[in-house]
Amino acid sequence: MKGTSHLFVGTAVGAIAGYAVQPDIRTALIGAAVGGISGVVPDLDTNGLASNSITLSKKVSKWLMETAGMVILLTLIYQTVIYGLSSDIYLYGGIGLLLLIVSRLITQRRMLTITGILVMLLGLVLDQSPGVLLAGSYIIIASFLPHRSYTHSILGIVFYVYILKQLYAQWPVDGLIAAGTAGYISHLFADMKLLPVNRRGVKWFLPLWKREF
Repeated sequence: MKGTSHLFVGTAVGAIAGYAVQPDIRTALIGAAVGGISGVVPDLDTNGLASNSITLSKKVSKWLMETAGMVILLTLIYQTVIYGLSSDIYLYGGIGLLLLIVSRLITQRRMLTITGILVMLLGLVLDQSPGVLLAGSYIIIASFLPHRSYTHSILGIVFYVYILKQLYAQWPVDGLIAAGTAGYISHLFADMKLLPVNRRGVKWFLPLWKREF
């Protein structure tokens, strides 16, 4: 199923779950937003709506790194010609060359890894927020996983619910856990072989059982 479909389904079930917790429009709207986001989170293990929405594109990232690398190297050359060799030339020259090399090797998946690291750093800034730190770790782990593996399993659900509980402990928003859980699980059900649009199914019981359902 496409990412936009998962977003729509997650939004719908999230709104229902939120309203079930607290029957008012505000909670339903919060549930819709949380459910929609959670409905695409399992697909962070592939280049799709979720991962592309939270990372810079490969082209933009490559351009930024190449530009920064060239600016650093040209500045060093200019300073060397005008002022002579300095003790910092090896450090900054190495940084410039590293940026140029990485710009040639970077992939969209590794940009997702970097995004996860930045989220974890944000968690440290926010009074070492466990929920944000765990969310960053989820993104990093997902960036190295094959599609429809652990993020599409009961293990993935348990990890995600734990993240939601940690976020709720710091920011107690009605319907957060229920809507997030419902949205996440809706993704897995929508990816099952029960639907004719799915050639592949979901390995619910990884790593114990690799059968697709």
